[in-house]
Amino acid sequence: MEQDLPTAQYPPVPPAAPVQPRKSTPTGWIVGAVALVLVFLMVMFLCGTCFIVAAVFRSGQIRGTGVGVIEITGVLASNGAGLGGTSSQDVVEQLYQARQSSGIKAVLIRIDSPGGTPAASQEIYGEIKKTCEVKPVVVSIGDTGASGAYYLASAANIIYAEPDSNVGSIGVILEIPNVQGLDSKIGLQWYVYTQGQYKDIGSPLRPPTPAEEAIITEQMRVAYDHFIKDVALGRHLAEAKVRNLATGVTFPGTQARDLGLIDALGNYRDAVTRAGRMGGIRGQVRTISLSQSGPFSLFSQLLTSFKDISNSLKSLVDNSGASNDNSPPQVR
Repeated sequence: MEQDLPTAQYPPVPPAAPVQPRKSTPTGWIVGAVALVLVFLMVMFLCGTCFIVAAVFRSGQIRGTGVGVIEITGVLASNGAGLGGTSSQDVVEQLYQARQSSGIKAVLIRIDSPGGTPAASQEIYGEIKKTCEVKPVVVSIGDTGASGAYYLASAANIIYAEPDSNVGSIGVILEIPNVQGLDSKIGLQWYVYTQGQYKDIGSPLRPPTPAEEAIITEQMRVAYDHFIKDVALGRHLAEAKVRNLATGVTFPGTQARDLGLIDALGNYRDAVTRAGRMGGIRGQVRTISLSQSGPFSLFSQLLTSFKDISNSLKSLVDNSGASNDNSPPQVR
């Protein structure tokens, strides 16, 4: 016979505790602000540390004899052009240091840039000219040495490029976006008040008037003429020949050499060796970096992070959302 099994006994389930409503924290943004402040303090500490290390690094960097190397990458601007760009202010300082250092026998400028603002290119062009009076300056073009980047390169004693490097693009461009149609679609209206007939010239909120188009065209022509004259001077070419080439087109290195825009085909090391020989260095040519590298690069990145944190903190405290960006359009 089957025997009945005893039924399992379970303790009674206690009633669920009532759910307490979560209290709202209307000042929760303060916690975020405090956190950002702490991050800010940490970044400042790291920046200070990197600055001290960089100073030590920099003080002992230019020792011995060699070729000073300066790197120009990305978009050129007078005071920096964001991540990946080059500040003409930094390059001018590096060229100045190269002239002052007895250990730097020549300068090699490595370029991989599509250009930038005319003023930034002119600033570096002039400083290269000053340096050429004291020490040889050789340029090595990687993928691209175009527009403003070629502008400054033309001041050097010798320009190297690869057979398929993009070289030239002698010209000036100004881009002005127009968001008038978008504003109409989303129902956005702008009220602009100015003092001065042409204060809002180049506004993206409306098409330019015929008078404004004439002003912009004339200003671009002035920059264009400066570009052509300086390249002709730097490359020892007839101005008429440079003007014929100044169509905004880039040329591969082989054509650029035949047209007189560069001097020789070769890679970075070929340019370094040529610079060393021009500077009187025998045997192996040592390179000495003058660009912001090592601790200085980290310091720059930390400063960028600091700016981002500051902007985030400001947006938390001030949620008005109002902005008045009247920055001029970039010419390159």
